Amino acid sequence: MKRLLFLFGITVFMIQCSGSDTKTNSVEFVEKIESDYISGHLDRYLFKPDSLSERFVDVWIPNSFQSETEYNVIYMHDGQMLFDESATWNGQEWRVDETLTEMMESGEIHPTLVVGIWNTDDHRRAEYFPEDALDFIDGEPKVELLSGFPNGPDANRYVKFVAESVIPFVEGNYSVQKSKYGRFMAGSSYGGLISLYTLTKYPEMFSGAAALSTHWPGTFESNDEIPDGIREYLSNSVPDPGSHKIYFDHGTQALDSLYAPYQKKVDAMMLDLGFVPDKDFKSEVFEGTDHSENAWADRFENPIQFLMGN
Repeated sequence: MKRLLFLFGITVFMIQCSGSDTKTNSVEFVEKIESDYISGHLDRYLFKPDSLSERFVDVWIPNSFQSETEYNVIYMHDGQMLFDESATWNGQEWRVDETLTEMMESGEIHPTLVVGIWNTDDHRRAEYFPEDALDFIDGEPKVELLSGFPNGPDANRYVKFVAESVIPFVEGNYSVQKSKYGRFMAGSSYGGLISLYTLTKYPEMFSGAAALSTHWPGTFESNDEIPDGIREYLSNSVPDPGSHKIYFDHGTQALDSLYAPYQKKVDAMMLDLGFVPDKDFKSEVFEGTDHSENAWADRFENPIQFLMGN
Protein backbone atom coordinates (compact mmCIF):
# COMPACT_ATOMS: atom_id res chain seq x y z
CA MET A 1 0.00 0.00 0.00
CA LYS A 2 1.17 3.52 -0.70
CA ARG A 3 -0.90 6.57 0.19
CA LEU A 4 -4.50 6.49 1.37
CA LEU A 5 -7.07 7.86 -1.05
CA PHE A 6 -10.05 8.40 1.18
CA LEU A 7 -11.17 7.87 4.76
CA PHE A 8 -14.61 7.57 6.29
CA GLY A 9 -16.35 8.48 9.50
CA ILE A 10 -13.94 9.32 12.31
CA THR A 11 -15.51 8.10 15.55
CA VAL A 12 -18.74 7.12 13.84
CA PHE A 13 -20.02 5.02 16.72
CA MET A 14 -19.01 3.58 20.06
CA ILE A 15 -19.34 -0.04 21.11
CA GLN A 16 -19.17 -1.23 24.69
CA CYS A 17 -16.98 -4.31 24.85
CA SER A 18 -17.31 -6.24 28.10
CA GLY A 19 -14.66 -8.74 29.06
CA SER A 20 -14.17 -10.38 32.42
CA ASP A 21 -12.83 -7.15 33.92
CA THR A 22 -15.11 -5.39 36.36
CA LYS A 23 -15.11 -2.23 34.25
CA THR A 24 -16.26 -1.81 30.66
CA ASN A 25 -13.81 -1.28 27.83
CA SER A 26 -14.93 1.11 25.11
CA VAL A 27 -14.28 0.69 21.41
CA GLU A 28 -14.74 3.47 18.89
CA PHE A 29 -14.98 2.95 15.15
CA VAL A 30 -12.46 5.39 13.69
CA GLU A 31 -12.40 4.97 9.91
CA LYS A 32 -12.72 2.70 6.94
CA ILE A 33 -9.50 2.83 4.94
CA GLU A 34 -9.54 2.10 1.21
CA SER A 35 -6.86 2.73 -1.36
CA ASP A 36 -5.84 1.88 -4.91
CA TYR A 37 -2.82 0.22 -3.29
CA ILE A 38 -4.61 -2.08 -0.87
CA SER A 39 -6.08 -5.50 -1.50
CA GLY A 40 -9.38 -5.09 0.34
CA HIS A 41 -9.83 -2.50 3.09
CA LEU A 42 -9.21 -1.85 6.78
CA ASP A 43 -11.76 -1.17 9.47
CA ARG A 44 -9.93 0.82 12.14
CA TYR A 45 -11.06 0.93 15.77
CA LEU A 46 -9.75 2.71 18.84
CA PHE A 47 -9.74 0.41 21.86
CA LYS A 48 -9.65 2.03 25.29
CA PRO A 49 -8.89 -0.77 27.75
CA ASP A 50 -9.11 -0.06 31.44
CA SER A 51 -5.74 -1.58 32.33
CA LEU A 52 -3.57 -0.59 29.32
CA SER A 53 -2.90 2.38 27.04
CA GLU A 54 -5.47 2.96 24.32
CA ARG A 55 -4.52 1.77 20.84
CA PHE A 56 -5.79 1.24 17.32
CA VAL A 57 -6.87 -2.19 16.15
CA ASP A 58 -7.20 -2.76 12.39
CA VAL A 59 -9.39 -5.46 10.84
CA TRP A 60 -8.34 -6.31 7.29
CA ILE A 61 -11.18 -7.39 5.00
CA PRO A 62 -10.27 -8.96 1.62
CA ASN A 63 -12.05 -7.86 -1.56
CA SER A 64 -13.48 -11.37 -1.84
CA PHE A 65 -15.28 -11.09 1.51
CA GLN A 66 -18.66 -12.85 1.65
CA SER A 67 -20.76 -12.46 4.77
CA GLU A 68 -22.06 -16.04 4.66
CA THR A 69 -18.50 -17.43 4.96
CA GLU A 70 -16.92 -18.04 8.37
CA TYR A 71 -13.38 -16.70 8.10
CA ASN A 72 -10.21 -17.73 9.87
CA VAL A 73 -8.54 -14.89 11.78
CA ILE A 74 -4.84 -14.16 12.25
CA TYR A 75 -4.22 -11.90 15.24
CA MET A 76 -0.98 -9.99 14.68
CA HIS A 77 1.07 -7.65 16.86
CA ASP A 78 2.73 -4.37 15.79
CA GLY A 79 -0.40 -3.79 13.73
CA GLN A 80 0.73 -0.42 12.33
CA MET A 81 3.54 -2.18 10.40
CA LEU A 82 1.44 -4.69 8.45
CA PHE A 83 -0.37 -2.96 5.59
CA ASP A 84 0.78 0.55 4.67
CA GLU A 85 4.45 1.41 4.12
CA SER A 86 3.60 5.09 3.68
CA ALA A 87 2.50 5.28 7.31
CA THR A 88 5.30 3.28 9.00
CA TRP A 89 8.35 4.77 10.69
CA ASN A 90 10.79 2.97 8.34
CA GLY A 91 8.82 3.00 5.08
CA GLN A 92 8.36 -0.80 5.17
CA GLU A 93 5.39 -3.13 5.62
CA TRP A 94 4.66 -6.84 5.91
CA ARG A 95 2.51 -6.86 2.72
CA VAL A 96 0.05 -9.06 4.62
CA ASP A 97 -2.90 -8.13 2.40
CA GLU A 98 -1.10 -8.93 -0.85
CA THR A 99 0.29 -12.26 0.36
CA LEU A 100 -2.97 -13.53 1.86
CA THR A 101 -4.99 -12.43 -1.16
CA GLU A 102 -2.73 -14.48 -3.42
CA MET A 103 -2.89 -17.50 -1.10
CA MET A 104 -6.68 -17.36 -0.87
CA GLU A 105 -7.08 -16.94 -4.63
CA SER A 106 -4.86 -19.97 -5.24
CA GLY A 107 -6.80 -22.04 -2.71
CA GLU A 108 -3.79 -22.54 -0.42
CA ILE A 109 -5.63 -21.31 2.67
CA HIS A 110 -9.19 -20.92 3.90
CA PRO A 111 -10.72 -17.42 3.62
CA THR A 112 -9.01 -15.31 6.25
CA LEU A 113 -9.22 -11.94 8.01
CA VAL A 114 -6.34 -10.26 9.84
CA VAL A 115 -6.57 -8.29 13.07
CA GLY A 116 -3.60 -5.96 13.50
CA ILE A 117 -3.19 -4.81 17.11
CA TRP A 118 -1.04 -1.68 17.24
CA ASN A 119 1.79 -1.41 19.72
CA THR A 120 2.11 1.59 22.02
CA ASP A 121 5.71 2.68 21.42
CA ASP A 122 7.39 3.06 24.81
CA HIS A 123 5.28 0.28 26.34
CA ARG A 124 5.90 -2.25 23.57
CA ARG A 125 8.66 -4.17 25.33
CA ALA A 126 6.80 -4.20 28.65
CA GLU A 127 3.66 -5.56 26.96
CA TYR A 128 5.42 -8.07 24.72
CA PHE A 129 8.01 -9.68 27.01
CA PRO A 130 6.74 -12.98 28.56
CA GLU A 131 6.00 -11.76 32.05
CA ASP A 132 5.99 -15.09 33.87
CA ALA A 133 9.41 -15.92 32.41
CA LEU A 134 10.87 -13.22 34.64
CA ASP A 135 10.61 -15.70 37.53
CA PHE A 136 13.33 -17.77 35.82
CA ILE A 137 15.76 -14.89 35.14
CA ASP A 138 18.38 -13.36 37.43
CA GLY A 139 21.43 -11.16 37.15
CA GLU A 140 22.37 -7.94 35.41
CA PRO A 141 20.56 -8.78 32.12
CA LYS A 142 17.27 -8.89 34.07
CA VAL A 143 18.02 -5.47 35.57
CA GLU A 144 18.75 -4.08 32.11
CA LEU A 145 15.62 -5.70 30.70
CA LEU A 146 13.34 -4.27 33.37
CA SER A 147 14.85 -0.80 32.92
CA GLY A 148 13.06 -0.72 29.55
CA PHE A 149 9.63 -1.26 31.14
CA PRO A 150 8.29 2.21 32.10
CA ASN A 151 5.69 0.89 34.56
CA GLY A 152 6.89 -2.66 35.03
CA PRO A 153 5.88 -5.77 33.06
CA ASP A 154 2.49 -5.64 31.32
CA ALA A 155 2.35 -8.83 29.24
CA ASN A 156 -0.26 -10.55 31.39
CA ARG A 157 -2.61 -7.60 31.06
CA TYR A 158 -1.88 -7.41 27.34
CA VAL A 159 -2.66 -11.05 26.55
CA LYS A 160 -5.80 -10.78 28.67
CA PHE A 161 -6.80 -7.73 26.65
CA VAL A 162 -6.34 -9.70 23.40
CA ALA A 163 -8.17 -12.77 24.65
CA GLU A 164 -11.00 -11.11 26.56
CA SER A 165 -11.57 -7.85 24.68
CA VAL A 166 -10.22 -7.96 21.11
CA ILE A 167 -11.27 -11.50 20.20
CA PRO A 168 -14.84 -11.25 21.60
CA PHE A 169 -15.25 -7.92 19.78
CA VAL A 170 -14.09 -9.37 16.45
CA GLU A 171 -16.24 -12.48 16.83
CA GLY A 172 -19.25 -10.40 17.78
CA ASN A 173 -18.98 -8.12 14.76
CA TYR A 174 -17.54 -10.21 11.90
CA SER A 175 -18.36 -13.50 10.22
CA VAL A 176 -15.52 -15.62 11.61
CA GLN A 177 -14.98 -19.06 13.07
CA LYS A 178 -15.51 -19.04 16.83
CA SER A 179 -13.23 -21.86 17.88
CA LYS A 180 -9.50 -22.28 18.32
CA TYR A 181 -9.31 -23.98 14.91
CA GLY A 182 -10.04 -20.67 13.19
CA ARG A 183 -7.71 -18.51 15.30
CA PHE A 184 -3.99 -17.99 14.78
CA MET A 185 -1.39 -15.56 16.09
CA ALA A 186 1.78 -14.13 14.54
CA GLY A 187 4.47 -11.57 15.25
CA SER A 188 8.15 -10.81 14.85
CA SER A 189 11.00 -9.99 17.23
CA TYR A 190 9.32 -9.06 20.53
CA GLY A 191 6.06 -9.77 18.68
CA GLY A 192 7.29 -13.34 18.30
CA LEU A 193 7.82 -13.60 22.04
CA ILE A 194 4.33 -12.38 22.85
CA SER A 195 2.78 -14.68 20.23
CA LEU A 196 4.34 -17.69 21.96
CA TYR A 197 3.43 -16.35 25.39
CA THR A 198 -0.20 -15.82 24.43
CA LEU A 199 -0.35 -19.42 23.21
CA THR A 200 0.89 -20.63 26.60
CA LYS A 201 -1.59 -18.48 28.52
CA TYR A 202 -4.63 -19.19 26.32
CA PRO A 203 -3.94 -22.51 24.54
CA GLU A 204 -7.67 -23.23 24.25
CA MET A 205 -8.14 -20.12 22.11
CA PHE A 206 -5.59 -20.63 19.30
CA SER A 207 -4.69 -23.33 16.82
CA GLY A 208 -1.15 -22.12 16.22
CA ALA A 209 1.38 -19.33 16.48
CA ALA A 210 4.20 -17.97 14.33
CA ALA A 211 7.28 -16.31 15.84
CA LEU A 212 9.49 -14.73 13.18
CA SER A 213 12.96 -13.48 14.15
CA THR A 214 12.14 -14.15 17.79
CA HIS A 215 14.10 -11.80 20.04
CA TRP A 216 15.33 -14.38 22.55
CA PRO A 217 18.06 -12.13 24.07
CA GLY A 218 15.43 -9.71 25.41
CA THR A 219 17.96 -6.85 25.41
CA PHE A 220 20.21 -5.79 22.53
CA GLU A 221 23.26 -7.63 23.85
CA SER A 222 23.97 -11.34 23.75
CA ASN A 223 23.37 -13.04 27.10
CA ASP A 224 22.35 -16.42 28.46
CA GLU A 225 20.19 -15.46 31.43
CA ILE A 226 17.19 -14.10 29.52
CA PRO A 227 16.92 -16.73 26.74
CA ASP A 228 17.55 -19.51 29.26
CA GLY A 229 14.75 -18.14 31.44
CA ILE A 230 12.34 -17.87 28.53
CA ARG A 231 13.18 -21.40 27.45
CA GLU A 232 12.67 -22.75 30.99
CA TYR A 233 9.29 -21.04 31.14
CA LEU A 234 8.30 -22.46 27.74
CA SER A 235 9.42 -25.98 28.66
CA ASN A 236 6.94 -25.89 31.55
CA SER A 237 4.14 -24.05 29.79
CA VAL A 238 4.04 -24.78 26.06
CA PRO A 239 0.93 -26.80 25.05
CA ASP A 240 1.26 -30.54 24.54
CA PRO A 241 2.63 -31.86 21.24
CA GLY A 242 -0.07 -32.51 18.66
CA SER A 243 -2.43 -29.88 20.02
CA HIS A 244 -1.08 -26.83 18.18
CA LYS A 245 1.32 -25.80 15.43
CA ILE A 246 4.26 -23.54 16.24
CA TYR A 247 6.48 -21.85 13.66
CA PHE A 248 9.93 -20.30 14.26
CA ASP A 249 12.40 -18.67 11.92
CA HIS A 250 15.24 -16.17 11.75
CA GLY A 251 17.65 -14.56 9.31
CA THR A 252 21.42 -14.23 9.57
CA GLN A 253 22.09 -10.50 9.20
CA ALA A 254 21.87 -7.47 11.52
CA LEU A 255 19.95 -8.22 14.76
CA ASP A 256 18.95 -11.63 13.43
CA SER A 257 22.62 -12.64 13.49
CA LEU A 258 22.28 -13.04 17.29
CA TYR A 259 19.50 -15.60 17.19
CA ALA A 260 20.95 -18.88 15.84
CA PRO A 261 22.40 -20.33 19.08
CA TYR A 262 19.26 -19.48 21.06
CA GLN A 263 16.91 -20.88 18.43
CA LYS A 264 18.91 -24.12 18.22
CA LYS A 265 18.38 -24.62 21.97
CA VAL A 266 14.66 -23.92 21.59
CA ASP A 267 14.46 -26.43 18.74
CA ALA A 268 16.21 -29.03 20.92
CA MET A 269 13.74 -28.28 23.72
CA MET A 270 10.82 -28.84 21.35
CA LEU A 271 12.24 -32.20 20.30
CA ASP A 272 12.81 -33.21 23.94
CA LEU A 273 9.18 -32.35 24.69
CA GLY A 274 8.02 -34.66 21.91
CA PHE A 275 7.16 -32.13 19.17
CA VAL A 276 7.51 -33.60 15.69
CA PRO A 277 9.39 -31.42 13.16
CA ASP A 278 7.34 -30.24 10.17
CA LYS A 279 4.20 -31.56 11.87
CA ASP A 280 3.94 -29.93 15.30
CA PHE A 281 6.59 -27.28 14.79
CA LYS A 282 8.82 -25.85 12.12
CA SER A 283 12.06 -23.90 12.46
CA GLU A 284 13.65 -22.25 9.43
CA VAL A 285 16.75 -20.17 8.72
CA PHE A 286 16.79 -17.60 5.93
CA GLU A 287 20.40 -16.93 4.96
CA GLY A 288 21.31 -13.35 4.13
CA THR A 289 18.10 -11.81 5.49
CA ASP A 290 17.92 -9.16 8.18
CA HIS A 291 15.60 -7.92 10.92
CA SER A 292 13.05 -5.90 8.96
CA GLU A 293 9.49 -5.78 7.69
CA ASN A 294 10.78 -6.30 4.16
CA ALA A 295 12.45 -9.55 5.23
CA TRP A 296 9.34 -10.78 7.03
CA ALA A 297 7.14 -9.80 4.09
CA ASP A 298 9.30 -11.83 1.72
CA ARG A 299 8.75 -15.00 3.75
CA PHE A 300 5.32 -14.41 5.31
CA GLU A 301 3.85 -17.12 3.09
CA ASN A 302 5.99 -19.74 4.87
CA PRO A 303 4.47 -19.52 8.36
CA ILE A 304 0.97 -19.10 6.93
CA GLN A 305 1.38 -22.20 4.77
CA PHE A 306 2.62 -24.21 7.76
CA LEU A 307 -0.08 -23.02 10.17
CA MET A 308 -3.05 -22.80 7.82
CA GLY A 309 -2.26 -24.52 4.54
CA ASN A 310 -5.00 -26.69 3.06
